[in-house]
Amino acid sequence: MTWTLLRAAGIGAYIMLFLSVAWGLVSTTSFFGRRVSKATATTTHQYLSTCGLFLLAGHLVGLLLDTYVPFSVVDVAVPLASSYRPAAVPLGVVAMYAAVVVVVTSWLRKPIGARWWRRVHVLAVPAFVLSIAHGLSAGTDTIRPAMWWTYVATGVIVFFLLLLRGLTSGVRPERAAGPSRPHRSHAAA
Repeated sequence: MTWTLLRAAGIGAYIMLFLSVAWGLVSTTSFFGRRVSKATATTTHQYLSTCGLFLLAGHLVGLLLDTYVPFSVVDVAVPLASSYRPAAVPLGVVAMYAAVVVVVTSWLRKPIGARWWRRVHVLAVPAFVLSIAHGLSAGTDTIRPAMWWTYVATGVIVFFLLLLRGLTSGVRPERAAGPSRPHRSHAAA
């Protein structure tokens, strides 16, 4: 039962990471325009990534509790520490750290400032790529056609969105105008 739950949590965390990355790219790429408000786009993006973080925690707890392949805290926290699939597990560990850093800095966006937040936020794409590689090489469900095609489809979608974003860089979609405010000179008069 633990094995089933940890696999489900891992797949769920991957899907949430995909949805978060895809939503982030869609909501900030000019090709798609601004169909939703910035507040709604941000809230949705943060909700998806936070859900992914909780599912990732469930995946890790499942790994620690499972007895079929015993993992220690060091195995799931230190790249290259695990003897189980030594090339695949480190990909997941590094993806985990990148995802955690991206999500936590998003929660702290105001205190750290937009400039640093943007610099750190670009780690979302490498985290996604590493998680695909981890799932393909460590995931026991990868042999199932549905899971294999899920990895292919999500990878192609993110690649397409990155390509589209790159081709439209520098062009930001316009947002609906907010309430107008008088200029300072008029307000002072």
